[in-house]
Amino acid sequence: MKNGIIAIYLAAGKSSRMGENKLSLPLSTCTIGSSALRTALSSSLEHVVVVSKKDDSLKWVKASLFCSPYSSQWSHVVCDDAEKGQAHSLKRGLLSAMSMNPKGIMILLADQPYLSRATIDMVITTYISADQQDFVAACFDGIPRPPVIFSPRVIPKLMKLQGDEGARKIFKELEGMFVAFSEARDFYDIDTKKDYEKVLGGEWR
Repeated sequence: MKNGIIAIYLAAGKSSRMGENKLSLPLSTCTIGSSALRTALSSSLEHVVVVSKKDDSLKWVKASLFCSPYSSQWSHVVCDDAEKGQAHSLKRGLLSAMSMNPKGIMILLADQPYLSRATIDMVITTYISADQQDFVAACFDGIPRPPVIFSPRVIPKLMKLQGDEGARKIFKELEGMFVAFSEARDFYDIDTKKDYEKVLGGEWR
């Protein structure tokens, strides 16, 4: 194993604010959904679990990611009740990740296409060095944001989340560390057509 860190790539959102499946929208040489996934697979992560909703054909995943060497670095699971909120997709991913006996579980969002490998690896390095921490999370502009790595021992708390509750909800209950980053581009998420238009206009390239 490289480091025992397994990532959950949350890709089961409804894209309701976009009005269409935002993960399939073109972005540079691939799609919004493939961008951060490709970055994650090139990082020091041990494995990535992609969580999608039912009937997702994964056409948004770049064809090269189904081929060696990438194909062995990720797996796909379906969340049957993804429409109930992000917490349900998270819990589906946690169950899969825990079966791999991880040393830590990283949470990644599929709509943060500009997240860099350096940011992912810095959070991993900090977590490995920070012995006995419940979590290590990226922080930008004073706000904790994905990527975040949780220790397997706190998974029972995460499994209690409901609806659209995010993992940040339990930070106050845990002992952890925040890693400050200064590059806004890493944390730009595409939720609306306006967000996407900014990207197409070159503002976030």
